[in-house]
Amino acid sequence: MLAISVVPLSLLGWRLINMGQRGVQTAILELHLNIAEKIAYGFHSRIASADTSLRFVLDALGSMDWENKQTLLASYLETNPDMLEVSVLSPGGQEVLKAISPSVKAGGVLASYAADPGFMELRKTGRRVINFDLAGGIKKMILYYPFGKAMALRAELDFSGFTNPLDSHKLGSGGFPVILDSAGRAIDYPRDLDPEEVKDAGLWQISRTALTSLASGSAEFEDSRGRKFLGAYSPIPEIGGTVIVRQPKEVAFSYALFMKKEAFYLVIVFVLLAVAAAWLMSRNLSKPITELTGVAASVAGGDFSRTVTVSTADELRDLAETFNNMVRRLKTYSDMQVDRIIREQKNTEAVLFSTEDGIVMVDHERKVQLANRRARSVLGLSAEGPLEGKALLEIISDAKMKALVLEVLENKKEDFFAEFEVDLQHSRRFFKCFSRPIVAPGKAVEMGTLVAFYDITLDRELARIKDEFLHSITHDLRNPMGAIKGFVEFLLKEIPGPINESQKKMLTSIDRASFRLLGMINNILDIAKMEAGKMELKLTSVNLNEMGQRVIELMESMGQRKNIKFVLEAERTVTLKADSGLMERMFTNLIGNAIKFAPENGVITLGLEEGEGQVTAFVQDTGDGVPLEYLDKIFEKFEQVTGQKAGGTGLGLTICKHIAAAHLGRIWAESEPGKGSKFIFTVPKDLAAGENGRVLVKSDKRVAG
Repeated sequence: MLAISVVPLSLLGWRLINMGQRGVQTAILELHLNIAEKIAYGFHSRIASADTSLRFVLDALGSMDWENKQTLLASYLETNPDMLEVSVLSPGGQEVLKAISPSVKAGGVLASYAADPGFMELRKTGRRVINFDLAGGIKKMILYYPFGKAMALRAELDFSGFTNPLDSHKLGSGGFPVILDSAGRAIDYPRDLDPEEVKDAGLWQISRTALTSLASGSAEFEDSRGRKFLGAYSPIPEIGGTVIVRQPKEVAFSYALFMKKEAFYLVIVFVLLAVAAAWLMSRNLSKPITELTGVAASVAGGDFSRTVTVSTADELRDLAETFNNMVRRLKTYSDMQVDRIIREQKNTEAVLFSTEDGIVMVDHERKVQLANRRARSVLGLSAEGPLEGKALLEIISDAKMKALVLEVLENKKEDFFAEFEVDLQHSRRFFKCFSRPIVAPGKAVEMGTLVAFYDITLDRELARIKDEFLHSITHDLRNPMGAIKGFVEFLLKEIPGPINESQKKMLTSIDRASFRLLGMINNILDIAKMEAGKMELKLTSVNLNEMGQRVIELMESMGQRKNIKFVLEAERTVTLKADSGLMERMFTNLIGNAIKFAPENGVITLGLEEGEGQVTAFVQDTGDGVPLEYLDKIFEKFEQVTGQKAGGTGLGLTICKHIAAAHLGRIWAESEPGKGSKFIFTVPKDLAAGENGRVLVKSDKRVAG
């Protein structure tokens, strides 16, 4: 209601005020413009009158002798009181004939005006020239006319009589007219005006516009001191100058401002009256709604004890009764929900605190919202005392544990986890720590983060038992397999006696199978040695170019069935301090793995690069590539890509990983599905044998663990 009554009234009042102010401003500017045009017209009329009389004199002088010319000039001055003197100039600017007004006391001497700017301009243009002399006590207008063949007529005119009306056109306080010549110099202004006011008149913004304009106009402007004025101008073409009427803006608009102020007060009064009337009307209408809103706010806050009382006999009372019934139903439902929430909370707490896995829930600021018994034990926290609201990283005292939890929280990689070992009260346990965002069911907004500690002690123990079993079995199998292979070779050489072709094929198959099985056994035993740190490196200077070429030649027979092309890429000879046998095995395993997955007519590239401080080698194939989710897993024991049946035990890449680590290097795979795979490893150049047979880098003293 206030908006409906006050806004239109305010807009209408403001519109009327602005219209009135603009009307006053327009009238003032028109007044200034009329004054400027009136003064310019008067100035123009006086110049036209003087010009007409002087041209009459010129015509008369042309037909007289010298005596009559003097008489004519003297008579002319007597009949024109504003004319001070008239003279005839020779072609060189020397006065040859001169008449002086009786009102001028001094003078009478013939002068030369050869250097006078007006005379020089006359000689240049051959047309009438008007100049001004303001230096003396009398303001003079100097006119030059061409006379005869090369002579000139010079006249001095007191033009103060032209501008006497300037005194009568002063505008209130601070407003006045001023006449500027073509150079922007103030040649006339009211007699009681301080000359300092027009000293810089030519620099006013309006002056620059007026001196170049061909028509009258008006504008707001600032003078050189930044004061704001209203002004109008009208050009005087005869002198190339202009008339400017200037008045301070605050003085010119004082009446308009007064009107605006009075109108504003009147609008305010009407607005206040409208507000009072609207308040009285709305109070009676809105009081029941306000009470209803207050009770609704209490209900929204969980307070179901309040009800609404409305005494009006209208629809609002029906609304209040319906609202009170709704509140009573909500209270009943709320009591039921509270009991259910408490029961579910207790069940949840029982599950969380009974599980053997550690669980910590933190909010977006990493403050603990919930931590179960196992999580307190793993993190080394007290079993009693509240943790809610405390920063998780601040309550962990162990530096290593704090760093591990921080790494898990900040790592954005999917399925990232970290494994660690903890000494508990009665046992030593292994845990896997990972984090997951907490999202409410049916909502996509994250509520916080779940940090979990999964007990993998049993998994570790089973893996250890499995490895020990494999190592034991493979160790026990190697001797019998060696004997089988030896006897098969003995039979193939026909030392016990001759064999036929069928027997020879069978023995050859047995020999190949035993060789393959013995290779698997050796791989398992070698990995066991590497994991136990019992494999000693024999460092020698290795020419990787020669070694790579040799391995390619040995493996070419395996690739002949697929017509595979082998390429060795190396810009120069690359040498390295390394274990020659292990390095050759690295090349053999990587190239053998590439042969398995290379397509028909494929290409396998062995590349060697020598950088600053390390050597990089890679084996690249043109096969189907390795899926991205397997790039890290394929270096683990017995891991193979699902769906790719190329044979093998899945130990070749694991051995490569241990060989690279033994040389203080690393190995990784890069692949793009459908475009092949690239296995890359790096090894430091300055390897040397340290104490206890360990390998280290001379430059930074890193030691192979």
